[in-house]
Amino acid sequence: MSMGSCLLAFVVIARCAEASFHKPPLGVVRESNDDNLEDLHNEDEADDLMSFVGTGVELHKAASISMTRQNLHSPDSTLTEPDHSWESQFSQGVRESETMLACDETSVGSWVRDVGRSASVVPEKMLLAEKFFLEAFNTMPEGKRKEKQAEQALQMYNHAKWLAERNYATAAEWRYRESARIAKQCRRGTLASHALARLGFFLMQWCRYDEAHIVLQESMKLNTKKNPLGPYLFGVLDRQLAGADVSRLHAAEELILNLADQPSEDLEDQRQQHIADIRYWRNSELEPARCFETSSVTHLVICLACTFGRVVQHVFA
Repeated sequence: MSMGSCLLAFVVIARCAEASFHKPPLGVVRESNDDNLEDLHNEDEADDLMSFVGTGVELHKAASISMTRQNLHSPDSTLTEPDHSWESQFSQGVRESETMLACDETSVGSWVRDVGRSASVVPEKMLLAEKFFLEAFNTMPEGKRKEKQAEQALQMYNHAKWLAERNYATAAEWRYRESARIAKQCRRGTLASHALARLGFFLMQWCRYDEAHIVLQESMKLNTKKNPLGPYLFGVLDRQLAGADVSRLHAAEELILNLADQPSEDLEDQRQQHIADIRYWRNSELEPARCFETSSVTHLVICLACTFGRVVQHVFA
């Protein structure tokens, strides 16, 4: 191996010594060929963000109203025929969903096979809620579909998060992808981007790095301004996968350095640690004496080895 190759190897090892992915705490984040990504990029982002936040409020409100109405019914009303209108079906879906999300694994009730979709097991209440949503869309007026699809996409996102945090990977992945697909259909790029970023987060947790890389790229295409998580995770992952590609390593580092604060304190603390590592290696390359500005013996040894390699290369150049 030539001196230049040896030096490059030392530099890459040094810069990547702490670049390997440290899993963030779990409690901290298939697209249809018919999806029109160009429309998503042209949508009103302010309206999209408001819908992402406001939809959650509407869902909780709908669940509350639905429960209140049910409680106000007289005993005789339970004997009447149920209302099968699309509004009633959608409200039932919201109610079942909110009830399920408030439970843990032990109190959620029965689990059933999610046939024809994720093919995994999910809480029966979750599957029932999703069934009500689908049935409501069968008779829903066309003018209401976009609004209700946004609500459905957000609720699927919440279902996916509930499952992912409990490591039901297959069922969670299907719902994150479905949430993104539905969100793109109703031109909610922010929500679609968030769903894919969270999927990327958990794919990294599950050590499926190649798939996470693809998903995070798609998340960034949909939205970066209002989704700092996707670009941050992409930067962390690309820094890990850069290998001997120094330009790719630098690009990943710049992405991490230039992002806004992350959506949770844990993730932001992690980003600040990455920033400290990046600055350490960059400073030590410029001033070898700064190799000693670390509490890591591994960092110090690698940094001094790189410095020695540069000196030897300069002498024999």
